[in-house]
Amino acid sequence: MPEPETTSARRILVVDDSSLNRNMLTDFIDLLGHEVATAPNGQIGLEYLRSHPVDTVLLDIDMPVMTGIEVLEHVSQDEELKHVPIIVISGHDDMEHVVKAIGLGATDFLSKPFNPTILEARLKSSLEKKDLRDRERELLHSLEKSYADLRAAEESRDNLTHMIVHDLGNPLAVVTMNTEMLDMAAKMGMEVTPDALKERLGRIATASNTMGLMIQGILDVSKLEDGLLTPSPESVDVASFLSSISDQYRMAAADRSIAIEVSVAPEGLTCVTDRTLLERIIVNLLSNAFKYATSATALRLAATAHGEQIHIAVEDNGEGIPPELHTRIFDKFFQTEAHPDGVKAGVGLGLAFCKMATRVMGGDIQVETALPHGSRFVISLPLE
Repeated sequence: MPEPETTSARRILVVDDSSLNRNMLTDFIDLLGHEVATAPNGQIGLEYLRSHPVDTVLLDIDMPVMTGIEVLEHVSQDEELKHVPIIVISGHDDMEHVVKAIGLGATDFLSKPFNPTILEARLKSSLEKKDLRDRERELLHSLEKSYADLRAAEESRDNLTHMIVHDLGNPLAVVTMNTEMLDMAAKMGMEVTPDALKERLGRIATASNTMGLMIQGILDVSKLEDGLLTPSPESVDVASFLSSISDQYRMAAADRSIAIEVSVAPEGLTCVTDRTLLERIIVNLLSNAFKYATSATALRLAATAHGEQIHIAVEDNGEGIPPELHTRIFDKFFQTEAHPDGVKAGVGLGLAFCKMATRVMGGDIQVETALPHGSRFVISLPLE
């Protein structure tokens, strides 16, 4: 393998089977302030090119093992190497090979014996071409990245539109159905009992609250990303806090014969946190749990103290989330084809909000597989 002989700003590779030529070129290039690497034949030179960054190559045409023409043939087919400027070295009577070398991508040629002034000019021109090509490649890479970012932004916009239409559609349907039924009963002169009216109005209120949370989630994710949403800590009695949240779901749970089990340990557990943000995180998680929970079972809402942290878990007994998706589900706009019919489950911005909100409060959120099946979301927050 060739050996670097000096250290400088640019690296020039000299590939020549003549040690006299290699030494002479090395001494001259060294005087110009460049780093030099040498190779005694084309094969070693090609290996060096493939493993080291090089700014320009001085390549002899007539060499044993692998000729300069053969090196150029390999380089011309290599996307990573074809942009490296190559100056071929030839005798005055070898113009046929020079023409072939230029056709294979060589940028210039140098005749033996070497003229120092011409050599310096050819090297300067070659390095300028290398700089120009590098800038063009950087510009192309930048344009490709900008295009990819634009496509990603467009996809995010489309996903947001789909998410809003899909996720707001279900609670809106509940509001529409219940108001139409009450309107129909009134037009037909049908008596609506107080209990039936209370039930209908309760379902409308729950659905309206769900839509409000979705809309607020969209706004707050934007605020969290911009650093405009800051927590307002206060002391929270965990048991009464979780009980009040579970009470919001009692009617919906009763409709599906789902029990909500709340447990807190130790008794009297308190923490200092943003009550509103934490409530919205848990409400988001409970809403998701209801989507996937099996009827006639239980959802679990548990809080435990772990050292200087509090862990709040929301657990369902649904189909569960594949382990490979445990981190991706917190990405903004992520959707998974979780249902047997192949319909995408719109987790939308809910879990993204949960992740960002817990972090802004100094904590984190993880998802685990609940046994024998289901999912357990665990919120970790500092106690104080």
